[in-house]
Formats: sequence, structure tokens, C-alpha cells
Amino acid sequence: MSKRRRKATDRASVQRESPSAGHAASPALPPGHSGRMWLLMGVAALFVARPLFPTESATRGDGLPVVMLWIALAVFWLLGAIGRPRWELRFGWVDAAVCALVAWHTLAGVVAAFTGSPRPAVNMTWEWLGMGLSFLLARQLVRTEREGRAIMAVMIALAVGLAGYGLYEYAVEMPAKRAAYAADPAAALREADWSFEPGTPQAKAFEDRLQSTEPLATFALTNSLAGYLAPWLLVLLGAVLLGIRGRRAMLFALLCAVPVAVCLMLTKSRSAYVASAVGFVLLGVTAWYGRRGKRVPWKWAIAAGIVLVVGFGVALVAGGLDRQVATEAGKSLGYRLQYWQSTLRMMADHPVLGCGPGNYQFAYTQYKLPEASEEVADPHNFLFEIGATAGIPAAVLFLLVIGGFFCCVWMRHGLPSSAEESGRTGDEPHERDGAWFVVAGGGVGFLLAVPLGWLSSAPPSLMSVLVGLPAAVAAVFLLSDWIRDGRLPRALPAIGVMVLLIHLLAAGALGFPGVSGTLWLLMAVGLIGGNARVAPRAAAFGALAFGLFLAVLCYLAAYEPVLQSNRALREARDAAVAGQPLLAEQRLREAAEADPLAAEPWRDLAELMLQTWEATGGAQALQTFREADAAAVRLEPNSATAWLVSGDWHLRVYRRNLARSDAQRAVASYEQAVRLYPNSGLCHARLALAYRVVGEPAQFAAAAEEALRLDRLTPHVDKKLPAALREELQRGLAAAP
Repeated sequence: MSKRRRKATDRASVQRESPSAGHAASPALPPGHSGRMWLLMGVAALFVARPLFPTESATRGDGLPVVMLWIALAVFWLLGAIGRPRWELRFGWVDAAVCALVAWHTLAGVVAAFTGSPRPAVNMTWEWLGMGLSFLLARQLVRTEREGRAIMAVMIALAVGLAGYGLYEYAVEMPAKRAAYAADPAAALREADWSFEPGTPQAKAFEDRLQSTEPLATFALTNSLAGYLAPWLLVLLGAVLLGIRGRRAMLFALLCAVPVAVCLMLTKSRSAYVASAVGFVLLGVTAWYGRRGKRVPWKWAIAAGIVLVVGFGVALVAGGLDRQVATEAGKSLGYRLQYWQSTLRMMADHPVLGCGPGNYQFAYTQYKLPEASEEVADPHNFLFEIGATAGIPAAVLFLLVIGGFFCCVWMRHGLPSSAEESGRTGDEPHERDGAWFVVAGGGVGFLLAVPLGWLSSAPPSLMSVLVGLPAAVAAVFLLSDWIRDGRLPRALPAIGVMVLLIHLLAAGALGFPGVSGTLWLLMAVGLIGGNARVAPRAAAFGALAFGLFLAVLCYLAAYEPVLQSNRALREARDAAVAGQPLLAEQRLREAAEADPLAAEPWRDLAELMLQTWEATGGAQALQTFREADAAAVRLEPNSATAWLVSGDWHLRVYRRNLARSDAQRAVASYEQAVRLYPNSGLCHARLALAYRVVGEPAQFAAAAEEALRLDRLTPHVDKKLPAALREELQRGLAAAP
């Protein structure tokens, strides 16, 4: 056979395997192919939408609308599955480990709903179910390597959009807010919904936060923003080194990387810096060993390194970096060691199911060291976080998931890094490619984030869309060559996962869907190419029934009660500000009735009724206060703060009516607060004063001495006792016989 004829034969063979050729030759496509395109768009939209409004308040239920949408997508996918002659399921042992992890986490959440604070436990349980569904749906619907590149490009574009908004925030919004506060502090506090007067400790905390220069974008914490930016920056740089063809496409990709690198540097997240550095080294090693004797693209590796240096330089020149980033590193690590020491003790006391999802901050105070800095909401370490909230078995299952993923990537390392490298497109026969549906879904996600953000407790600024969306669209345009004709090396998603996990080793936030969504998506993309299993149709019917059950349960147990309660709470607070206490009381009762698991409506009602009783002296108001206070602490039984506030309230009642029973209620509440927060000088001090009121001098002396001892131990000014309270305790001890 001649050389020309042999080439023609090879070309015809490739065309027979090409989906475009297949589409031209045969119009017969698998049933449901068009439905998969729309579902794929929905998957991309939800992955994009979630980081666009704050995810740190997941315990409040802000992410429940997204969870409902994930369940709806799963139901629609299953409806399509039962209409096909056979149900093809991409499900391996990594997927089985994810299901086991979510199941164990759900068990921990159910138990915590009965033994701890129920509403945070239920909300976080549904968040984890949503994250598990996001992984499984991405596994089923992102089938081709072009679709994998598309969804990664969309998430990189989101990183560019968030970085753009973060830079706008740093250069425009933050200076404007500082100038407004300097001109009229009281008005600035009112606009920020802070009900404190200038000069108070709370106002000082607001000032400190206002003076901070780290961008937040759509997140509540700078570490969360850094946790999103770092892995996608390294994935983008990895695409330049390993996956993008053509100089123009590489230059465009590096152009996208610049704002992300600058914003990442401005966050001052040390853990993200370390993770990015490790990721860059891994990229270099992968490029070296993956070329197989080919020329290593040194100039592009150097260009990628220059991007990181430029980011550092711009952040330094702009004043976003200072000496404290380096000098305070040891102190920051010391704080984390304190968190981890306390968390290990917590895990030892709750080894099987943990303290419960959403209940870490309540449980932490029981183990907090006297010299520790704050009452953290998570231990700043992903493994301790999941072990403390769902038990050691959950931590083991999570390690099994991660280990299984890396094993799968490693076992395929000897194969071509992408189907394109072997002369194929990576698509299944007659499989329609949905890459541009993914891109369209990214745009839908930006728009979807606006109404979803309005439903949350902290709606983001519209500037996040007005600034971020154009930047993201430009990034997708610049990455279009990679989407259309690039490569997706198997190591690239794995490096992104590694970068994120290294960051989360010192930052935590595995329970924040806006951050951890990156983990689940990268793992799903990294597992593209596995063979589908044929499952019985009866299994599809069973899965559909279970999906419908989840949808109904989520709606009734979480979505509807939380949204209805939050709406009534907002109306109650507006009524209270407008001087309409009767309307505020009515709305608070409606909020409590709408969500029987929430403590917040009862706590607000107790405070409102206490103020009403102090103003009018009505017996009914006092009775309602006591009932509401009892309900609030019943629904937050492990919250030291709730018991401390309850003690303060009962002491206020006693000082007005001098009923000994109210003083005894105050003592009981303070004792519970001390039990839940034994190393709080403030709790011991309040208990000491309550003991003095009921005439127990020995108990007063013991509690006062412990309060003063803890006051001396803590090096943190904000944890010191107020000067007046300290002097009162000292006078009481001096006067004791």
C-alpha cells in the first residue's frame, strides 16, 4: 500500500470515530441526548451561582434554594433515565465512597438535630447532600473531554470575574466606605445595620474591619475567596503548560491569570500562598515527566512564573501586602495549633458522630483554651472539621474518597493524557458534545445568583454581577481556543484538588459550598472517561422514588420553614425599628411557628417582650418573655452565648421586681454558660455577681477568683474583662470576710 493511500485510510478511520462525522452520517442519536444538554447547562449554572453569594452562612439556610435545585436536576435526569431501554450509570468505588460519606454525615446530622441545635444541624446536613449530588450529577452529565474543558474554563472565568470584583472593591468600594465613615460614623453604622453608637467596643470592631484592605468579593472571609481563586489559578497555569495549543491561546490564558494572581496576593492568605507554590512545583514536575522526551515548554513555564511574580509585585506596590504577612505568620500558626488541640479533645469525646453538622462553634467553647483568640466556627483544617462534626468514620471516608480519586488518576497516568492525544475526540459514539451548553450555563449561573442572593441573609452587591460578568465573558472568549481544540491532561484536575486541600489544611471551610464546590467538580472532571455500567431499569425507578422523597423532605423540613421564618423575621425587625412593637411581636410569632427548629425568632421575641415589660410592667409581657427565653435555650442547648444572654435577661428582671426566683433563674443560666464555656472569664464573672445577689458568698468568691485568673491568662484585649467589671469583682473579694 502506498504512503498516500495509507494516510487516506487512516484519515477515514479517524473520521469514522469522530462524533461530527457520526452526526453527519447518522441522525440517530441516543434517546435523551438533548435533555442531557439542558441538564448539563443546569449543572454549570449551579456550580457558577453558588460562589456568587456568601456561603459562610450555610448554617442559616442560605444555600437551601441551591440544594433544592440540585435535587430537581437529579429528578429530571432520573426521569429521562427511566424512558430509555437501559440505564447507563457512571459509578465506581470513588462514587460509592462519596455516597457512604454523605450517608454517614446525614446520620450525624439527624442525631445532632435531637441532641444539639437542630436548625444548623439540619441545614448543614442538606448542604452536604447537595454537594454529594453535585459530584454525582457532574459525573453522569460531563461525559466528553471537551465538556470537561468547557466547565473548567467557565469556573476559571468565574475566578476572573470574582478577582475583577475584588479589585474593584479594593480600589473603589473600600476607600469610599472608609471616607463615608470618617465623615459621619453614626450614619455609616446605621447604613451597615449596626445598632451601636460610635466609640463603643462594637463600633471599634466595625472600624477595624473597615480598615482592613483584604478584598472579599462575594465571600464573607478572605480565606474563602483565596480558597476559590488559588486552585483555579493553578489549573489555568497548568492549561498553559500542558493543555493549550498555539501561542495566541497561551498568551490569552496568561492574560486571564493576571487579575486572579493579583487578587489572590491581596487576600494575604498565607495558606493559599503555600498551596499555590506547591501547585506550581507540581505543574513543573508534571510538565517535565509528561513530555516523554519532547521539548519542555520552558518559556511558557517561565511566563507562568512571571504571572505570579507580577501578581505579587502589583499587590506590593498597591499597598495590599505588608510586613505583617510574614511577621504574623508564626502567630497565625500558633492560633491554629490552639484550635487543633481543642478539636482533638472534642473528637476524643465524640469519636463516632462528632458534635453534629453546624454545631462546631457551640461545642468548641467547651474545649477552648484560656489563651485562645476567638470562638471559631470551624477548626481551620478540613480533616479536623469533618472529624469533629461528623465523627472519625466520616474523616476516614473522606480520606478514602480523596485517596481513591488520586489512585484513579495515577492508574491512568500511563495512558494518553487525553483522548485527543490518541487521535480521538473523547466522545462516545454518536454522543452530542455539550461544551457550548456548559458555557451558556455559566452565563445563566451569573444571572441566577441575583435572585438566589436576595433570598440569603446577606444579599451581595449587584456590582458583583455588573463587574464580574463582563470580566468572565471576556475570559471565556480568551479561553475559547482551549475549549474547542485543547487538551485535558489527567493530572490537571488532580493538581487543582491538591492545591485546594493544602489550602484547607490551615483554612478549613470544607462545609462552605462556594469553596468546596471546586473540590467536587474537579474530582468529577478528573474521572471523565470511566466506563458506564448498565443498571436495571428497576434501579432507575427506585432512584427516582428516592429523589422525589428527598425533594419533598427538603422542601418541608428545611426550604419552606427557613424561607418563611426569615421573611417574617425581616418584617419583625423592620416593624421594631419603625416603633410598632405589636406588629413586631406578631411577625416574630409567625416566624417561630413557620420554623419550629429555629431559636432566633424566640430569642428576638424574648428581647422584645423584656423591653415591653420594662416599659409597661405588664404581667403578660413578662410571662411571654419567660416562655420565649425557655424556647430559645431549648433550641440552642449547647450555646454558651444563649445561656449567658438568658442569665443577663433574668438578672435585669430581678433588679426590677426583686423576685428571688428570677435571680435563681439567672444563676442557673450562668452556671450552664460556665459549663459550656469553662475558660470564659466573662461567664465566671457574671456568675459570681449572680451568686452575690442570691447571698452565696463562698460561691461568689470561687467564681470571682476564677474570672480574674482567666482574665490574667488571656493575652487578647477583646477577651479581657471590662475594667468596671474587674474592679467590682476585686472590691467584692476585698470586702469578703
